[in-house]
Amino acid sequence: MLKNMIAVVLGGMLGTLMRYGVILNAPTEWVLWIENGLGSFVMGVFNGLFTRFPQYSGWKLFLTTGMLGAFTTFSTFSVNWFKLMQENVVMAIVYAIMMTVVCIVLASFGFLLTAPKKKAGER
Repeated sequence: MLKNMIAVVLGGMLGTLMRYGVILNAPTEWVLWIENGLGSFVMGVFNGLFTRFPQYSGWKLFLTTGMLGAFTTFSTFSVNWFKLMQENVVMAIVYAIMMTVVCIVLASFGFLLTAPKKKAGER
């Protein structure tokens, strides 16, 4: 239990630093797209890999719950959406749909790249 908590905390520290690096180096209007899009893709990749290698559960906690949990951000997305909602309802709806669809597609693509391939006749 303590080992898992340490893995999540250390991963979270790394993810926070990565997120701050994006904030410092990317144009403001692209920060959330980079963090959430890249984070979703990498989350899919890691989940596909950990489907193949379930024995690495400590690394899964470090990389997914910790690092990517801190790197991606739903709360900032929500605040930006709320501000946009006050300014332009249509743009806010488009923004929310696009962010959601892009992140789901990227996570799915990442997973499909790394998940075990099913053999003919398997479900």
